Amino acid sequence: MRLAEHLHHSRPSVPLLLAFCSCFVDVVCVLGLFHTFTAFITGTLVVLCTELLEAPDQAPLKLVVLATFLVASLGWYLLLARRRDRARLPLRVLLLAEGLLIILFMLVAGLSAPLTGPLATETLLAVVCATVAMSLHNVIMNALLNRHTPTTIMTGNALKLVAGLVEGWLAGRSGTDAEAGRRRAASHGATVLAFAAGGLAGAWLVSLAGFWALALPAALVLLLGAVQGPVEA
Repeated sequence: MRLAEHLHHSRPSVPLLLAFCSCFVDVVCVLGLFHTFTAFITGTLVVLCTELLEAPDQAPLKLVVLATFLVASLGWYLLLARRRDRARLPLRVLLLAEGLLIILFMLVAGLSAPLTGPLATETLLAVVCATVAMSLHNVIMNALLNRHTPTTIMTGNALKLVAGLVEGWLAGRSGTDAEAGRRRAASHGATVLAFAAGGLAGAWLVSLAGFWALALPAALVLLLGAVQGPVEA
């Protein structure tokens, strides 16, 4: 089977690679951008609530993330809504755009390192680039690739993994229900493992190469984009 067929948007390898990339990028953001989450907004809210009391000088950066994520997501959804009239949606273009935004984030942060503070111009630019990229990542998964397991919401994936284990093996069921449970457990479990692998890889590579480690997830997303065709609306 050719690489393009392995990486077609209908294949189970796609959410695994995207989960790897999303956690990789978020780990780089946490380590390099003053404990900032850009793909996992729940994390941003938790850190914001903590920093309002413990580190108020860093809290405004989290507000920038929230505002950027909401505005960027609105823009991506408006773009998709206009394209739906044409029946086929540009998955290739959106994945390539995400990869290029990750590269832009890498260049801004890498060339500016070490970042001098949470509200430095370079930090804000890097955070905006990262957040726009990850908002696009989430919109792609929610609007175009929603047949797959989520790639940023591991709480839901972990719950569905456990439910699949119960339905597939532990509840004494048989037939199609048990088989569906096993498939669900395998799918969600693999995504959780890919997400964790991306986080570990991100933490290790950022310790070696700093923000330039982002070249790996950028390359993976660009590769995915390059081999895709349009998605039916």
